[in-house]
Amino acid sequence: MWEARGAMASGCYVYAILARETRLPPGLRGWGGAAVSTVPWRTLAAATSPLQSGALRPTEENVWRHEAIVEALRQQGPALPVRFGTVLADADAVAHALAERYDVLVADLARLGDKVELGLSVLWDPPRTHGEEQPPGSGVAREAQGPGARYLQARLAAHRREAAVRESARALARELDRALSGHALERRCTVLPTPRLVVRAAYLLEPGHVPAFQDTFAELRRAHPDLHLLLSGPWPPYNFVTPPEGGEQSALSKGPHNAGRHQPTESPNVGTSSTSDWQVMDGEVTT
Repeated sequence: MWEARGAMASGCYVYAILARETRLPPGLRGWGGAAVSTVPWRTLAAATSPLQSGALRPTEENVWRHEAIVEALRQQGPALPVRFGTVLADADAVAHALAERYDVLVADLARLGDKVELGLSVLWDPPRTHGEEQPPGSGVAREAQGPGARYLQARLAAHRREAAVRESARALARELDRALSGHALERRCTVLPTPRLVVRAAYLLEPGHVPAFQDTFAELRRAHPDLHLLLSGPWPPYNFVTPPEGGEQSALSKGPHNAGRHQPTESPNVGTSSTSDWQVMDGEVTT
């Protein structure tokens, strides 16, 4: 139901979900200088403003404007962030969407409304594995093999190299998580989303635990001078909001909102690769 619409003549742009009694900051303005107001449903309310223009482009300036409004709302009380670009047809559509996900939103507001998120990115130079220069069957013996056998040998060598790199990445991810997770309530992590980006993680924290988390991060950075560790935030907890069925981590939207994802300013522009997601079970992280 909460589907971002990139281009429309008019609509309600949604910034966050609040408790109904939350007072808006005086004079808060949204897109085009329009006043931010609320659409209530039972104990909840959505903070919205009218959007009269066409497509709202995910430029850096627009994303930061959205973020500033969300942060201003969270200064007034617990709030769930909604990703950049979430627009519904009118106030009735907003109220219907609140009703449709009411129980989930109430639970998320209690769990996340006053929490923050820190983002961790770790870059590395993928390690060279033992025997990478001389795959099995290399040399004179390999030359004596047929093309099919040489192809299979090369595939086997590549598979072993990839497995060794994945295991090194998982070991590093577990080491970092052991140090950082003691400060966090929840975490989400992807291992090797790209060959050079070895770890991308989000940690949910009480605001008062941020300085201790940052201190531990600084210790890890000193302990790993061969890695490029980046920390971003604190942000509203976008990555921990319960997504709609089949949707992204956003309070309301199923649409693609890549502009709403917070990455460190030094984050790389790299391609894609196979990934491994952490699952948290009984306090342990497995892949």
